[in-house]
Amino acid sequence: MLFTRAQGEDVVELSSAATLGTVTACTLAPSPARISGLRLKTRGRGGRHMLAWKDVESFGPDAVTVRDASRLHREKEIEAGQQTHPDHDPIGKPVLTEAGVARGTVLDIEFDEQTGRVSRLLTAEEQFSGDDLVGVGGYAVVVGDS
Repeated sequence: MLFTRAQGEDVVELSSAATLGTVTACTLAPSPARISGLRLKTRGRGGRHMLAWKDVESFGPDAVTVRDASRLHREKEIEAGQQTHPDHDPIGKPVLTEAGVARGTVLDIEFDEQTGRVSRLLTAEEQFSGDDLVGVGGYAVVVGDS
């Protein structure tokens, strides 16, 4: 699935069937490349929250489900070193090789909605295998030199 297709999906609490928010972005972790968290715009909960991928019950074609709302964490309370920190959001960031060569800007990612594993990073000019992901930070996405 392309992440841009997942943006805007509702996140639903299974115990109450209440909509907790909508998916706006994601965060990535390398080795292996995977979605580490989903960034949410929440309703009536004070703005932006994160949902760690490990807390996603299912990622369906119409909604993301979570066991209960206690799994959501306020985005501003997540420490910079955590893989779910907003700095690890790849969309819109430049792609740099380990040698420091610019290779475009991340426009989308392709991932497995069951496991969260990233298969490809997409720019306007080229595609990078998820296996090439070295890191994601506040400034850029770094891929191997291959």
